[in-house]
Formats: sequence, structure tokens, C-alpha cells
Amino acid sequence: MLKISRTQQDLKNDLDLFIWDFKIGDNILYNLNIIFALVDDYNNEKKLYKKPISIMAVSVVEAIMVDFIYRLYSGTNHFPVILRPKEDEIKSKLKGETIRKKITDPEGKEHEFSVLKNFNFTPMIEVYEELELLGSNEGIYKFLIEMAYFRNRVHINNYFGNFEKDEIVTFSSERVQKTLDVMVWFFDYFKKYYSRPWKKV
Repeated sequence: MLKISRTQQDLKNDLDLFIWDFKIGDNILYNLNIIFALVDDYNNEKKLYKKPISIMAVSVVEAIMVDFIYRLYSGTNHFPVILRPKEDEIKSKLKGETIRKKITDPEGKEHEFSVLKNFNFTPMIEVYEELELLGSNEGIYKFLIEMAYFRNRVHINNYFGNFEKDEIVTFSSERVQKTLDVMVWFFDYFKKYYSRPWKKV
């Protein structure tokens, strides 16, 4: 049996506290709906859903990480208080991770501006580790790299030889459960340390 240690409503409530880009938040909720439905079907009907469950759980983790990078890059009042001592270091690091873009306004004038680049999962994990955004425990970053390789098994040909050759072995109950546990851990961690400072109405 697979288990998600928090309810879907709990995770939604937590997400509302720390998400920066609400469209990313909407899409995380959409994926959580699918994950919970698949886990329920897997447990009740023994359907072969371990691969999609794990790939989607890793994708949720990646989305939370990407969203937080955007917040650190753009946020002022919503920059986490706990990271204020490292704000200059973080902003400087992320400024070096930008690309230049051009747009043409309705009058035909070109405007150039900087935007944060589209992060691949592994380089983003390396940025998180360098800035210790998930604390100083090296184990979590090592496991995230492993999760990135795990998620890449969406490619059936497995060109890079990640994990076992047989997918029925790769997507073991133990490995899928650990992925679900880490997904929930992210919600807990971001709620605890990176909740946004909501103004009281």
C-alpha cells in the first residue's frame, strides 16, 4: 500500500501559504488531484500506477522549487525573513541566472529586459544546495538529484541507464513511497520556513 501522510486539503492549505505564482499553484493542485486519485486506485484496485504517481510527485516538488526561485528573484516584501541575512548573496546569484529578452510594443519600439532563465531540475538543485535553501543537510540535495534521475525514467528507452533496466523493478513500492514522502516533506518545510507575510484585512 502507498500512503500520503497528509490530506489533500492539508496540502492545499499549506500551498496557499507559500506559493508565489498562483498559476503554478493551480497546476500543482491539479497534479495533486491526480496523484491522490491514482494512489487511491492503486491501493483499492491494485492498478499499475506506480510510475505515473512517482513522476507526478517529483514534478510537484520541482514546481515548488521553481516557484520559490521566482519568488526569491522578484520578491521584496515577500522575501522570506529567515533568508534576510543572505538576501544579497541570493539576489546576486539569481541575477547571474538571467537571460535578456526583447519585446516590441504596439508602437513598434523594442524593449529589452532581464528574466530568470528556465531552470532544468538538476542545475536548480545545485543552486538550492549552494545557497542552502533547504538547510545544510547534504542528504536532501543528494536525494533530490536521485529524484531528478528517477523522474527522467519517463523516457522508456532509458538512454542514460538510470536505475534498473526493468521499469517494474525501478518503480518499486519502496521507491515510490519515498518520493511521496519527500513531496509531503516539501509542503511541511515550505510552510514552516517560507510562508508568505499575508496582510490582515
